[in-house]
Amino acid sequence: MFERLSDEGLAQTSYLVACPRTRAAIVIDPRRDVDAYTSIAARHGLTLAYAIETHIHADFVSGARELAAIGARVVAGPGAALRFPFHEAGHRETLQAGDISIEVLHTPGHTPEHISLIVRQPDNPVRLFTGDTLFVGAVGRPDLLGANLARGLAEQLYDSLFNTLLTFADDVEVYPGHGAGSLCGAGIGTAEHTTIGQEHRFNPLLQETSKSSFIEAVLGDLPDTPPYFPRMKQINRDGPIVRGFVRAVPPPAPLAAANATALADDGALVIDMRSAPAFAAGHPSGAMNIGFGPRVGYWAGWLVPPATPLILLASDAVQAEQANRQLLRTGFDDVVGHVHGGFEAWQSAGGRVSHVEIIDARELRDRLQRRERLTLVDVRTPAEWRSGHINEAVNIPISELPKRAVELRGQDPVATVCETGFRSSLASSLLVRAGVHAINVSDGTAAYRLLD
Repeated sequence: MFERLSDEGLAQTSYLVACPRTRAAIVIDPRRDVDAYTSIAARHGLTLAYAIETHIHADFVSGARELAAIGARVVAGPGAALRFPFHEAGHRETLQAGDISIEVLHTPGHTPEHISLIVRQPDNPVRLFTGDTLFVGAVGRPDLLGANLARGLAEQLYDSLFNTLLTFADDVEVYPGHGAGSLCGAGIGTAEHTTIGQEHRFNPLLQETSKSSFIEAVLGDLPDTPPYFPRMKQINRDGPIVRGFVRAVPPPAPLAAANATALADDGALVIDMRSAPAFAAGHPSGAMNIGFGPRVGYWAGWLVPPATPLILLASDAVQAEQANRQLLRTGFDDVVGHVHGGFEAWQSAGGRVSHVEIIDARELRDRLQRRERLTLVDVRTPAEWRSGHINEAVNIPISELPKRAVELRGQDPVATVCETGFRSSLASSLLVRAGVHAINVSDGTAAYRLLD
């Protein structure tokens, strides 16, 4: 048995491999809502024998400790120093789960304790689980522990790749811990898996002809670092609180609108997951607009202070439940509930309401041509900005906006723009929370480029 489980929003992948004879199973890099694995185990009569961490994760909360609570043995690499019971596996150590043989390879570089796993099973292809060392068309970033360690880890990454992983046969299948969109590496490809031969031939970083050129190439192409990454590292090293997610993750409770407004007045943050136009037309005062989709937890990780009580404004209970799972994966445990009856109920209960002006790219151009008093803030990343931007704009990446909003308070109206309108709506909600007169450009620079 082999199952690949993917979290689209975090581009994170975990794996379940089971022995059909003994029903012993291993889970590699489990996410926190472990009912995904226990439901598979219950359906097929499996025993979850091992929860194996390729490294201490920075982008999501691990589910290894949850699985340990039901009997799985947690395994991590040399020097992991987890602060809860685990087995520290050494280089070339072999674990056994029924007929499954798991050889541990110490492959430092992305992190010092990183391991990869060679999994062999009768009548199955040899599979190499590379965590964040080797991706499809990319390699793991070596800088997440700080700039002072990055070069040394890049050197180790080179050795792990060229002296360990790439010594396997070309037909060995490679299953990485992340896919396209993850910030744990730059330029990760869209394929779910690859082979050693494919990466040897086509991975750009593996074409570097020397160790020094590899190091410069890796360090010269680093993605943005979300501010929540160090917090995830700490949570995963200490061991997240065991929540008992074995059978299911309890959905957030429905909150009467009057109770929701009282909690918001007392400091809870409303995450309004409606569309940008609906949010602009009217929303709970102080709400943050993170449009519903697979990246609610991701954006909350970037922008919501830890330990903030959260209220979800969703279209229905199913949407609230899905968002709650995403938030748990990025360490938000205090979702107090979702507004029963939605925004209409909030209004009926007398909750405070705010609005955001919304315009499209054409109207933005017209206002700029009329030289109206307007500050245009492009909230895309510096790399996106450098690739092309509206001349009159200034670049404040959305990750910096909460700290820099004070610079914009009391000035001209501030129009926020991104590529397609999602981040600009989120940005405008942050500015309104900070007391800024914000305008959301609904269709972004993509539409602006197409204007005649």
